[in-house]
Amino acid sequence: MRDLVVVSEYALVRNARDFPDAVSSLTEAYIPDGTFQALKQLATETADADAILTFSVQKGREVIRVKNYVGLVGLPNGTQVEILPKVTDQPAVARTALLNMLRHLRHSPFRTLATQTGATFLPLWDVFSNAFLDALSQLVSQGVQRTYVPVEGNERYWKGKFQVARHLRDNARHAERLAVSYEALTVDSAPNRVLKTTLFYLQRHALGLDSQRRKQQLLWALDDVPASESLADDLRQIRALITARGTSHRQFARYKPALQWADVLLQSQAFGLKTGRVDGFSLLFPMQRIFEDYVAHGLRHYYHPGQITVQESSAHLVDEHIGAPRFRLQPDVLIRQPGRTLVLDTKWKRIDGADRVGNYGIEQADLYQLYAYGKKYEADQLFLVYPANETFGRPLDVFGYDESTHLHVVPFDVTRPLHEEIERLTRFLS
Repeated sequence: MRDLVVVSEYALVRNARDFPDAVSSLTEAYIPDGTFQALKQLATETADADAILTFSVQKGREVIRVKNYVGLVGLPNGTQVEILPKVTDQPAVARTALLNMLRHLRHSPFRTLATQTGATFLPLWDVFSNAFLDALSQLVSQGVQRTYVPVEGNERYWKGKFQVARHLRDNARHAERLAVSYEALTVDSAPNRVLKTTLFYLQRHALGLDSQRRKQQLLWALDDVPASESLADDLRQIRALITARGTSHRQFARYKPALQWADVLLQSQAFGLKTGRVDGFSLLFPMQRIFEDYVAHGLRHYYHPGQITVQESSAHLVDEHIGAPRFRLQPDVLIRQPGRTLVLDTKWKRIDGADRVGNYGIEQADLYQLYAYGKKYEADQLFLVYPANETFGRPLDVFGYDESTHLHVVPFDVTRPLHEEIERLTRFLS
């Protein structure tokens, strides 16, 4: 059984050797020395790792702080570190919230997570692995795609096209052979090789007993398929195949869910983050992007009064400079209704709804940004959407930029069902 460390964003991770009697929580974890040293190596020796982790020394004791990327980090010693959104002190609730939001992350395969059952109580690695196994099982049950590939050979019987020049060159002393070219039907294709390689990859990381059994059954089903000899080349081929049109695309369309998961798992993708590779693996997501996509998806599907545009960029802060506009403005959501326009921007930041003296922890730059959106998109009702917390469960008093332009700062609870939270947000928009 692998070791699992579960923390939240912005958590402090300490060496248990320095705090022998301390009890771990989502916000402060105490981990064995070997695991701490592996995590320290990741934080200090990996390119761009400071976007995820920071290492420091406090009062002579080493500490690692997690930033606002969430997901999964696998360490060389086999330990997995789960980083959950900071929305509750209950891991199961936080994990559920994360999986619900990931289902609506654009340009990712996570929509298939909607079919998972009991995922709340599974480590993230098992959830992601099971999603791949589910997609591959469905594919295998429909039959593995075979393709024709060109073959040149010296055969004992005629098949395909006879190649005179090659026959005279290669078979001068072998009259019993014929130089021919033909097309052979085979399972040896880039998509199948990538799927087989992903199964081998899962073998190197711990899985639950049920997942181990399913993985072995799928290996048997793909027994005739070789693993990739050049994974990078095969992945390039399948990405082109997924985006292509025509016969090949239609033939492999049903492969898309499994191949998307294979691509994510094999590449240990960090969505929105460019970081160096380390021994182990990582599957990380920036919470800002997850929150943006989640709220935008909810508005598009559950809010209908008006035309909703996501990430519109038709306006500029500067209308003209040397003959061209400059500094494009791109609010998260625009809602155009008869006679008025609403601007919404989502910020994954924790604000303090009780801290009036400190302006609730709202950054002044965010207020400038919304003011610019309002003026350039001709909207007088502006909305800043922050995640709800124990101090911020209701909208703040309205901020009046001037007599006609008003800013509403509203909470959004990601632990509640999406349609219910959009219904609540709709009341603020009215």
